[in-house]
Amino acid sequence: MNSEEAMSSQAKIKERAQSAAIKWLTQRPANSAIAITLVLGYLFGIMSAWSLTPISFIAFTIVNVLCGVVFWWVNIRSPLTKWQLVLSMIAFSLLTFISGMCVALGLGFNWLLYFDAVGVYFTYLSIRNASLASVLLYLVLEVNLFIVDGWKGVFPGWATLLAGFCFVAAFSLSNQLLNREQERSHRLLRQLEASNRELEQAHHQLQTYANEVEELAVARERTRLARDIHDTLGHYLTIISIQLETISKLQERDPARAVVEVEEAKRVAAQCMQEVRNAVVALRPSSIARLNVIDALAHLANEFRAVAPNIELTLDQDTVLPPLSSELQLAFYRVAQEALTNVRKHAHATKVLVRLRYEDEILELVVRDNGAGSSHDHAPQHPEGFGLIGLRERIELLGGQVTYGPLEPSGYRVSARIRIPQTNTNQPPSDLLEDQGEIA
Repeated sequence: MNSEEAMSSQAKIKERAQSAAIKWLTQRPANSAIAITLVLGYLFGIMSAWSLTPISFIAFTIVNVLCGVVFWWVNIRSPLTKWQLVLSMIAFSLLTFISGMCVALGLGFNWLLYFDAVGVYFTYLSIRNASLASVLLYLVLEVNLFIVDGWKGVFPGWATLLAGFCFVAAFSLSNQLLNREQERSHRLLRQLEASNRELEQAHHQLQTYANEVEELAVARERTRLARDIHDTLGHYLTIISIQLETISKLQERDPARAVVEVEEAKRVAAQCMQEVRNAVVALRPSSIARLNVIDALAHLANEFRAVAPNIELTLDQDTVLPPLSSELQLAFYRVAQEALTNVRKHAHATKVLVRLRYEDEILELVVRDNGAGSSHDHAPQHPEGFGLIGLRERIELLGGQVTYGPLEPSGYRVSARIRIPQTNTNQPPSDLLEDQGEIA
């Protein structure tokens, strides 16, 4: 037996002991009255004896002691099984009748013992069974009086004895009803205590879950921070790196153009610093914070044309969009931003297409180029870049998916798709261009 089972067993034993103690205390008024009446009836039988002999004294004492033993056993063993209770009541009733027959030995009639029997009935039996047993006991009492003293012992006191039976029955019945209510109250109290323990356990588990959720939230926030730093700083630092490389080549051949590129690099650096400030405050780029995804992609396209004039960019977003959350718009902006950054860094492309479409409840963003394709940084033979990992995580958190890979015979394609149920959006038919042939 392990420690938990031992503790459970001890708790059950303790609960049973408490239940027995509570039951004894709740039944104490009736039990005390019955016990006192047993003693008084015994003393009355002895003191009212007109021919007391050692044999009659011993016999009367034994009968009353046995009655007390049966009553004590019923209290100690309670609750009893059905047959134990029936046998106990029969034994007590039989001993009561024998005690009444002791009048033939010269002792006084112990009529209080009959009242004790009625009290025992209404204390331990149901109301129906106790009433039936009391009626039978009253008949036994009359038979007892008839045997001892004939008809003259039956008629004079029948009304008094019946009144006594009714009084004892009413007292015992009221006490039994009170006991039931008290037991019900204690049972409800135990259930309440058990519920409180379960509530404390649930609170402890909830606190544990809350701590786990907090840790997961911290981990997720760290991942988001890393992703946003890559998407913002990486984007602008790539632009600055390309511009610095261009400046170094133009210093001797075209100083005027180099000056223009220096100014552009300064502008980009200033915008990068602004992005750092925005990241500290809200980790959202200034363009997407103010604009919707259509305007943000247009801004991103203009920025791309300014820093990569040798790459022809086509922006196709002639579509009617449903209401989009700010998180979804930011996610699609990041997809386009990362894809265009990779085109500038790795594709060696001359043309790039950015297409945004919403058709058949599917919102899709496609970025294609006609560059090196398999020589991309994220091509199958190269390790998957952090940028694409971040894109996939960002879109999957929103219920969408990101696919990417080289095209044949050349080029690279990045696609983000997510299902958005249509809500009263009357969009005109749009001609979705085939992927093949969009880019020469």
